[in-house]
Amino acid sequence: GGEPHRGFVLAKHPTSGAAQPALAAVRRSEQVYTSIAGDVLASRLPADVTEAELMRRYGLSRAELQRLLDRIAAEGWIARLPGYGWRFAETVSNPEAHAKAMAFRAVIEPAAIAQPGFALPQEVIARLRERQLRVFEGELEKMTIGEVFLSGCEFHEEIIRGAGNPFFLESLKRVNSIRRLFAYRSFADRDGMRRHVREHLRLLEVLETRRYAEAAELMAKHLQRPLVAGLS
Repeated sequence: GGEPHRGFVLAKHPTSGAAQPALAAVRRSEQVYTSIAGDVLASRLPADVTEAELMRRYGLSRAELQRLLDRIAAEGWIARLPGYGWRFAETVSNPEAHAKAMAFRAVIEPAAIAQPGFALPQEVIARLRERQLRVFEGELEKMTIGEVFLSGCEFHEEIIRGAGNPFFLESLKRVNSIRRLFAYRSFADRDGMRRHVREHLRLLEVLETRRYAEAAELMAKHLQRPLVAGLS
């Protein structure tokens, strides 16, 4: 509640009784999201589904389902059909989707760095380096697969932003939203991830000295040797 000169303070500790239902709802939503992603990737769901089928299958209310479908639609792997139907994107149910996503990235990311006007401000490089070093020097052991994935997305999206071309960035964001599914079912080895972060740090060194042709080559190698499904 409000207190004089203190603005607002949290009424209770987040794990208090009042906050429990909200936290439980978020956890449940994440579990169902992960179940849907797993079922789509394993082709346990048809490409076309109705809201009634999904509500029954996952034990959801219409409001809960609607929130999940809005999120999945925003991530680009489901689209609304007329009436109460939905269609999962072909790129997700296709077993070759991940390889195709990586092949696409191996084209656009080095090409972005090779653009004539490419530039990455020093403060961006410093911020990315600091984040990658924190991961490398200990955070990695505590991070979930989802957190490692998001860290990698942020790194690559910040670099492609240097091309100053919104089409590169939008394309990468869309591919990353599809790849997010693969990350949820991946199990990564920590040594492989450490090597991966080392490659990120090496790339920053080359970008910092504006050796962009060399950086583009390094990026191409980095993307052609993915760590595990979904985690480049």
